[in-house]
Amino acid sequence: MLPNLPLPRALTGLPSSSLGLVALLLASCGGGGGGGGGVPFALPPAATTPAPAPAASSNVSGVVVGSYFVNAKVCLDINANGRCDADEPSTRTDKQGGFTLAGASAGIVAEIGTDATELDPATSTSKPVTSRLVLRAPKEAPGVVDYQSTAVVAEMEAGGLDFKAASSKVAISVGVVAAKLLGDFNTESDPVTKAALKAASDEGLQRIRDALASAAAGDDVKAVLTAAALTDRYYQTKAPYRPQQDVSTYEAPPAGFAPVYTEMIARHGSRGLSSLKYDLAVYNMWEKARDDGALTPLGQKLGPDVLKIMKANFLLGYGVAGISTPGYGNETQVGINEHTQLAARLVQRLPAYWKQVGDSAGSAPRQIVTVTSGVDRAVDSGNFFVQSLKAAQPALAPLVTYPPAPAPYPDTGAAVSQPAGTNRFLLYFHKLVKSKDQVTKPADPLYTTYQDSQAYQAYKSGDVDLAAKQSGLTVTPEAAAAGRVLLERLFAKSFVDKIADGSYSFANTGIRSFESDDGKFSSSITGDENTRIKSLGDAGSLLYELYVIAPAMRSEAGVDFAAYMPAAQAKFFAALNDGSDFYDKGPGMTEKGDITSRMSKILVDDMFNEVDAIARGDRSHAAKLRFAHAEILMPFAVRMGLKGVDQSVPKAANFSYGSNAWRGEYVSPMAANMQWDVYADASGQLLVKMLYNEKETDFKAACDGAKKAGTAHYYDYTALKACYGHAVAQ
Repeated sequence: MLPNLPLPRALTGLPSSSLGLVALLLASCGGGGGGGGGVPFALPPAATTPAPAPAASSNVSGVVVGSYFVNAKVCLDINANGRCDADEPSTRTDKQGGFTLAGASAGIVAEIGTDATELDPATSTSKPVTSRLVLRAPKEAPGVVDYQSTAVVAEMEAGGLDFKAASSKVAISVGVVAAKLLGDFNTESDPVTKAALKAASDEGLQRIRDALASAAAGDDVKAVLTAAALTDRYYQTKAPYRPQQDVSTYEAPPAGFAPVYTEMIARHGSRGLSSLKYDLAVYNMWEKARDDGALTPLGQKLGPDVLKIMKANFLLGYGVAGISTPGYGNETQVGINEHTQLAARLVQRLPAYWKQVGDSAGSAPRQIVTVTSGVDRAVDSGNFFVQSLKAAQPALAPLVTYPPAPAPYPDTGAAVSQPAGTNRFLLYFHKLVKSKDQVTKPADPLYTTYQDSQAYQAYKSGDVDLAAKQSGLTVTPEAAAAGRVLLERLFAKSFVDKIADGSYSFANTGIRSFESDDGKFSSSITGDENTRIKSLGDAGSLLYELYVIAPAMRSEAGVDFAAYMPAAQAKFFAALNDGSDFYDKGPGMTEKGDITSRMSKILVDDMFNEVDAIARGDRSHAAKLRFAHAEILMPFAVRMGLKGVDQSVPKAANFSYGSNAWRGEYVSPMAANMQWDVYADASGQLLVKMLYNEKETDFKAACDGAKKAGTAHYYDYTALKACYGHAVAQ
């Protein structure tokens, strides 16, 4: 596993030209250097290469965008060193942030100092720039210089991508189609696209400000800028959802085939922290450092930011329509938007189908079956999704149905009633409990799922091999080194040493209370003392947990933990998290068989059973929508045999990024989903196309022969279910 690799290898794979960036990312980044307007960054000798002979001259016009930056210095970056040199054509932006340059075709650099102002086009008001910014644009698209264009340049240079591939990668990370990425978002007419671009810009510009302000005087501005603008932030399973393919690029169905059904299983949307754990433990550590006088300038900011995260979680969902109970574990506004937009894209993908379903609602109604795990955040996700579906196609409203929960369970003693639309066996199979779900009769169709759930829970809580794999993740020398890098940026070395030698340890102890701003809601919670910091690796891992949750809480907490988590350490601790998930939710150890995924067979069967109904002519269902959790999506993806997801590791070996494709950010980001679209022709032949996180995706490799000839993503259903060994339910 990655923890057993030397820390400097955590960013392997970059081209040799990026070695300076790697060195920067692995540094503690603590030095001085100001955010002043006029002092340029010093460059290492290799970066002062004279500009090449210019090509044929031409005019380049554009605009520098945050809002609009006025009086920013803009130049043609002929030698591609990320700064405006004296011998390069330059100008200042006008009162609308515009510029025109004459010269050779080259990338653009905008140096925005404290002598510039920022014009807000919405209010026509200006404010002074208080912190330096540097932005870049590629020569292929020099017309808008903003955070998005800067990220494209970063991906091209650090990742070795061409312009098209870099633009596509950045567009996916922002959540917009590539055609919209490099336009002026202030003039964008689509509100969803505009909001996504602006949010990414605001977050990215702040990262750049922070990176430039904390860089030392001799640091290479190009490397600093690249590190801040790269899209890989290593958020693992907490990554906010982004559709992985533009709907306009989907393969069209073969001639004569039309959609007749669609179904989905989705994780709930982005949420806050699940409970008072990581935030309280980290805050207790910070308080001790404060009391010891051991805070660095960066460390002084950490405590207030942790409190913002903590308060936002205490009050999460308060005053938000559709949130059942305020507090930890709820969806954030980002999560609400994820499922709202996911539903809108479902309608956009199959517009004629949904119109037909809506038009026939009165004469031949077809149900839109909706089920959840019954847990608040999954229930809320389902509600927001359905609301969006109804808003897009109001005629669908009467078709939404919530089937009765499986009953009576437990099957001994008094049965526990569950709300309609709840199916714990289908969508919470990792935590079936005796008090609610017990099945004792082998003839019961749910007996096997219950037994598989019990076997899994016994494995997770009591398997010594699993415990050894997971407990060892944060106690390696590499984990200690990564944790030390993080902590010495925040605390004095003497304080960090006391954690390392065991003199200091911390836990989520104590009582915390917060009240809403209007005084109408308050909450007090006592920490359970189970989340502990006993090593440098533990401390780094908990800081990482706050780093990855912050993007989901942008609206509620308004903090960005990127300043506390350099990219190299983010990648390291993401690998630790992925390793832990791999062993208890993913393919795991080869010797353990399918213990982690066997319980998901009920969900695989349910997907196939729905299509079986269509195959036998039962069109009573137009769709089935399921809302669950990462603990459901992960074993389900393994059971489905998705490529790159199902590779187990022998017990004698260790999971690592270098040898295994498992990545939580792919398998189960927030709002992760699998969708099957079913098509039929006049003869009744059915084809199925799968989307995973809205990208056309192959079924398991063994089923490639089931693809319809001449297509890349459409599978003959009869051949597909035979390949999976699915038997039609009796």
